Amino acid sequence: MTDSFHDPANGRRKDSGALVITTGAMILAVFALLLLLNRQTGGFFEEFFIYALPIPMVIYVTKFGWRNGLMVFVGMTIFAFLFGTFSAIFYAVSAGLLGIVLGTCFNRQYDMTKTLILSMVLGAVFSVLSSVVLASLFGYDVALQVDEMQNMMNQVISSSGLPDTTALMNVFNRGFLTQMFIISMTIYGLIDGFIVYQLSILILKRLRFQVPPAVRITEIYPPAFTGFLALAAFLFGNYVISAGNPTPVPTGLIQGLWATGYLYLLIFGIIAFCLFLYTDFTRNRLLIGILAVVASLILAQILVYVGFGYISLGLHKKILED
Repeated sequence: MTDSFHDPANGRRKDSGALVITTGAMILAVFALLLLLNRQTGGFFEEFFIYALPIPMVIYVTKFGWRNGLMVFVGMTIFAFLFGTFSAIFYAVSAGLLGIVLGTCFNRQYDMTKTLILSMVLGAVFSVLSSVVLASLFGYDVALQVDEMQNMMNQVISSSGLPDTTALMNVFNRGFLTQMFIISMTIYGLIDGFIVYQLSILILKRLRFQVPPAVRITEIYPPAFTGFLALAAFLFGNYVISAGNPTPVPTGLIQGLWATGYLYLLIFGIIAFCLFLYTDFTRNRLLIGILAVVASLILAQILVYVGFGYISLGLHKKILED
């Protein structure tokens, strides 16, 4: 198996089938060793996989291309089935896919900001899949965890000494806590994707790979139809979760769709809010960041619809024109 790759030292293209095979075999050997070590330690390294496993794949695909990366990915999947638990298999597959996607973006010199967003979105999707959609296969019950959170919150509220605790308990109901759990898992996945991206960039630069510059995030224009899809997923999930899921659609899938639509719109709502502050009020980036964090905490529901307008109704152009 031969393929061309870019030599960052002199900028020329070279062919070396032996190097492609040898490097891939080394990655598979290290991966198999990690699986065996994880199995012997009772799953101690599983959470570490999401950070460690994508990096070698990113470097390999950046240098040798995604076709050769697919062969290594197949080998990783086979080893995971042979030596790993179900959760280890999922982490291996998700980390391998993330590595292939990032490596392909770097190999083809895609825009770095879009690559970062793609990495964070994939991280969020994998996090929601592992914690919500595939929760029962991983050995834990989301409903039981939410019930425990609700009982804990009720105990805290009851012992707070407030004159009227009934209304506060109604706020922290099961549906609200379920949504908060999904949001927290999605944010956790976004952070995972960000960390993997930053580590990949750091290592690629140390290896003297040429990394293209990033464009400003305010120059990203997602397709208008994605705003409508995200709003539909958010509103549908919000209705079904609040109504106790009267539909035959699996609850985990609905919750995943709701979280995806919510965060997609919220992110662009925050971008619109920051752009509005920057163009009309202040150019102090620290102040804008602080106000954006505060707004995301107390005005999240409003920012969701602002994000929809930013994506699908031309709000981005309107802010810049004004």
